[in-house]
Amino acid sequence: MIIGLTGTIASGKSEIAKILKDKGFEHHTYSDILREEAKKQNIQPTRENLQRLGNKIKEESKNLGILSKLIIENSKSGNIIADGIRTVDEIKELKKYPHAYVIGIGAPQNLRFERMKSRKRAGDPLTFEQFKEIDDHENKGLTKGQDINNCLKKADFTIINDGSFENLKNNIHKILKKINA
Repeated sequence: MIIGLTGTIASGKSEIAKILKDKGFEHHTYSDILREEAKKQNIQPTRENLQRLGNKIKEESKNLGILSKLIIENSKSGNIIADGIRTVDEIKELKKYPHAYVIGIGAPQNLRFERMKSRKRAGDPLTFEQFKEIDDHENKGLTKGQDINNCLKKADFTIINDGSFENLKNNIHKILKKINA
């Protein structure tokens, strides 16, 4: 089974991945593929650089869903988490495979900014204004290669993650029951 995760910045995609890993899923992120390639090319792994690199890889391969394809090809098991989908083309590529599902996740912007600050990831914006600008652009498809709102519309399941971790866990278990039914 393949479960793709799409959603807004700091909405809880990594938390869902942890829940699924505990169920035996193999975790892959789109940004890790890009970070590895950035390292090979001696490129600083900033958000902007990774976005440019992703666009370049897609253009050069002439496959706009190449990152999904790479995740699946590099997997060692049948249960895969494809974490961090940012384009509809990546969803289309995942959906070429049997038993592929996409979970969309969102949360209020101010809550996501607080979560983002606490994770202390390199390259994350430091102020709410910077966060809001990046978030709004990515969600509306104004940043090339980033179209979160349309990805959320294509999701098979959607979660608003504005509660506890236990609540999120319960939502994931409900989705897994529906998929396996």
